[in-house]
Amino acid sequence: MAKKYKNFKSHSSLLKYSTNKNINNNTNNNKHKDQILGYYLAGLIEGDGNINLTKKDQAVISITFNSKDRPLAEKLLSYIGQGFIQKRKGNSVVLIFGAVKTIKRIVPLINGKFRTPKIHQLYLLIDWLNKKHSMNLDKLPLDNSPLHNNSWLAGFIDADGCFYIRNSLKQIICKFNLEQRMIYPKTQESYESILGQICLFLNVKLFVRARPDKKDSYYVIRVENQNSIKILRGYLDNHSLLSSKHLDYLEWIRAFNEIINKTHFTEEGRKIICCAKNNMNNKRTYFNWDHLNF
Repeated sequence: MAKKYKNFKSHSSLLKYSTNKNINNNTNNNKHKDQILGYYLAGLIEGDGNINLTKKDQAVISITFNSKDRPLAEKLLSYIGQGFIQKRKGNSVVLIFGAVKTIKRIVPLINGKFRTPKIHQLYLLIDWLNKKHSMNLDKLPLDNSPLHNNSWLAGFIDADGCFYIRNSLKQIICKFNLEQRMIYPKTQESYESILGQICLFLNVKLFVRARPDKKDSYYVIRVENQNSIKILRGYLDNHSLLSSKHLDYLEWIRAFNEIINKTHFTEEGRKIICCAKNNMNNKRTYFNWDHLNF
């Protein structure tokens, strides 16, 4: 009997060890997901999001999406916590987080990962959490780590980037644009530093475009030479976009491969490029969201 009891105890200990190991693996996996999401979310908020403290002393974090990207908004909502999605006039929806519990989850995810003047609003939110909800969060500085190390730029591109193809009889070019206003209106700080960093990373120049229909002028990053496209491709293959721009990117790369292989002016190559162009941006009618199952 003693021998059987010893074996049982041994088996029980092994089961306990195995269970704890699974819990630890799940915890580490969740931490890894949160780390990726934190950088991506920071870039997305800095591109198309807002952090506001209302007159009623409430905090709100909101992110605007094109209506076709509602599945991404829903996925973020299901992963992050309590909030809602509101349809706006035109072709957009807004993901809104206002519950204190959810704000408390988001801030540690993005703190230390901001790169733009919008960090001013994040700092105000941290002060609010520390004062009103007894948290003890440090206001971490702007992130100056290499852009290729994390998914911040992917979030920023999902907010403000655009892939497109120029297809004419004499010229076929894959192009990418990233546009952001020059000045952050709440602090009058310039976006030049972060846009310059992105230019250095992609080995391109920074342009300025005046917008007659709007108050602000905008910085524009243009990527169209093959070496810069290869840099961008290397980054996005490691740090995936999550909006429908990921699908545009795949078509864009399909066309770029024809250019690299020097088959873009062949009959078959032109068909592939024409098909890719007709499946991008506003022409896209089919959406596959498998890339959100990360």
